[in-house]
Amino acid sequence: MPFELTEAKEVALEISNDQGDEKGLANAFAHVCNYIYDNPDRFSWRASSHKPSVETVSGLKILATKYFQAYRRSDFPATPNTKPDDIVSIVLAEAFGYAETDIHRIKREHQHAMSAENCVGALLERYIDSVLRPHDWYWCCGSFTKAVDFVSRDHDGTWVALQIKNRDNSENSSSSAIRGGTLIQKWFRSYSRSNETNWHSIPPLMQGYHLSEQGFRAYVRAYLKGKKPSH
Repeated sequence: MPFELTEAKEVALEISNDQGDEKGLANAFAHVCNYIYDNPDRFSWRASSHKPSVETVSGLKILATKYFQAYRRSDFPATPNTKPDDIVSIVLAEAFGYAETDIHRIKREHQHAMSAENCVGALLERYIDSVLRPHDWYWCCGSFTKAVDFVSRDHDGTWVALQIKNRDNSENSSSSAIRGGTLIQKWFRSYSRSNETNWHSIPPLMQGYHLSEQGFRAYVRAYLKGKKPSH
């Protein structure tokens, strides 16, 4: 049977929990599935199981489960569990003149910084979703849309697909190749060689909703405080 937007939303409501925030995502899930139905080449499925279909209830349930599991996953920075290479200590001492008494702290702080940096991109997507969800932008949560993070429709009804990156140097060659020759737009938040941000150049359909660096920082602080593990 053909894809049914209403049916996709009903399936998502069944999978979502009773929290109002997840119920609000049901509409986004349905439209993401609609986008996949119209653009089957953008459907990504890396699992060993058979690729589910957005045209069946069983397929929609599989995708909705993956969608909400990704949303529920915490993007609080993970505690580093790897051991730094001991040779790093020698390099820090000999190349940069760090005292032996400081090296252990420096390596630990570096691990924390890397862990924090790894979660910023995910937090950026959550912030944009929190602002734009009421304005018909749909978050492609769950990683089953290829190289696309948000979709919406232009004023004439055509799909607009957006790829979000935290920095101008964070796109890999595979995502660039996928975007080449398509209608996928790209936007990045910050420049890697300066302290400047790029909020002034967000795509036209995302403008007018007060997305900003200040808003992003406030969102990150609130999110991390709410997700901070208790000890």
